[in-house]
Amino acid sequence: MNLPAHLSLSVLPSLSFALVAPPPPQEPAREQNPEISAVELESHVRFLASDELRGRRTGSEELNRAARYLAREFESYGLEPAGDEGSYLQEMFFVVETWEALPEVDLVSGDGEIRSAVYGQDFRVRQPGGDGSFELIVVTEDDALPELQGDSIALCLDGMSTSKARRWLEAQGVPLGIGLDLLVTFTRKPGKSTTKLPRAGRPRLAQEDFDPSPTPWIEVSPALRDFLLGGELKRIDLRLHHSRELLPTYNVIARLPGRVAEPGKGLADEAIVVSAHYDHIGVMAAERGEPAADGGEPDLIYNGADDDASGVACVLEIAQKFASLGPQERELLFLLATAEELGIIGTSFYLDHPSTPLENTVANLNFEMVGRPDEKAGGVGKLWLSGHERTSLMKTYQANGLDIVADPYPEQNFFSRSDNIVFCRRGIVGQTFSSYNLHQDYHRVSDEVETLDFEHLQGATAAGLEAVRLVADGTITPEWLEGGQPAARGR
Repeated sequence: MNLPAHLSLSVLPSLSFALVAPPPPQEPAREQNPEISAVELESHVRFLASDELRGRRTGSEELNRAARYLAREFESYGLEPAGDEGSYLQEMFFVVETWEALPEVDLVSGDGEIRSAVYGQDFRVRQPGGDGSFELIVVTEDDALPELQGDSIALCLDGMSTSKARRWLEAQGVPLGIGLDLLVTFTRKPGKSTTKLPRAGRPRLAQEDFDPSPTPWIEVSPALRDFLLGGELKRIDLRLHHSRELLPTYNVIARLPGRVAEPGKGLADEAIVVSAHYDHIGVMAAERGEPAADGGEPDLIYNGADDDASGVACVLEIAQKFASLGPQERELLFLLATAEELGIIGTSFYLDHPSTPLENTVANLNFEMVGRPDEKAGGVGKLWLSGHERTSLMKTYQANGLDIVADPYPEQNFFSRSDNIVFCRRGIVGQTFSSYNLHQDYHRVSDEVETLDFEHLQGATAAGLEAVRLVADGTITPEWLEGGQPAARGR
């Protein structure tokens, strides 16, 4: 990702490991042509879903530790790196915000009297930014932006709703107050005091125009409006206790090139992306935790064993197996994506920065929540296929006797709820294999390793291997059935 000069890697020295291939792992040599191993599957899941990785939240060092582990696995299989600059890692940056304490606002009059505003009751923060002391200047929607002179100015937009204030700022050439010191608007609703910190919001992908220090914007209640506009105010002192960090996260990508029979002939230029997401949702806020049944400390970690450590383990075993078998007719790309839980962001980033041209990509075969058997799919070792009615894959899988059935939960719309969907919206056939049985541990701290069935995961991985092989060896060329391709979505 190309960042502005003020966000260059020179100011982010801790990220340098992502730009080189990871060191070789210290592991015993692997047997040639390995079978799908329940022991290895369990080992991968136990590492990824361990408490030490603290729920694998995007932007966390724990998730980056998982990325390095996955990269070392791919390297140990002998697969080619397909990330940035000869590594297995594809880097992107996320904005992560934190509130350390309640915001504070003091209103200082000309004679030095200080009136401390109460957070929630007297003001709230619409956009956090930098702290400081600010001199008040008032404008209305009929005014033009005044020439602001002085070190720190609080521009008060009187009589404007939030939407009007946004439009006025746009018209003045300062959207969201960019380049200004502090914005103040008023709300018509009285507030209530609170001791709860403001919500930090979810981590989000940093854009090219990322501003590390946007203009702070506070909204003041009717009770303080007269004081602000009465002519007695000398300055506003603002202490937000808020931090904004730019943190790295990574897709992990490896390649097995296709078999080249003769130049320009065969399917070697075509690629299949085999994927799963390795992030999860982190750690529960302490105040939401419930006491443990034994009276001990509550469990606050969303370990994500089924979602989606199970799918990642499945893809690792499939990758290892294909690495031992050697090149297939089509190229295989193994994508372990970040930030699915934040809106399928990692896979979307891959599609904007593909390792193989998208016009050469014939399918995405995705694995999510495959750690428990689903009786509606036939039980142990069986998988179901999302969007089964949309493509030619389901019919061929059935004809070849694979342990894969139609999605038994069409009302849940799983086809559009996993990484495959962003491939589909680019015109590429994409479907997800799963055995999620609607268990009640989804996105709960109870999604633990002990709830998984590794005999089932072994069988499901074997079925997944065969499903990938039929596309990789050219038996199937995936095609949309009539009306099956979802509409493209603007990016």
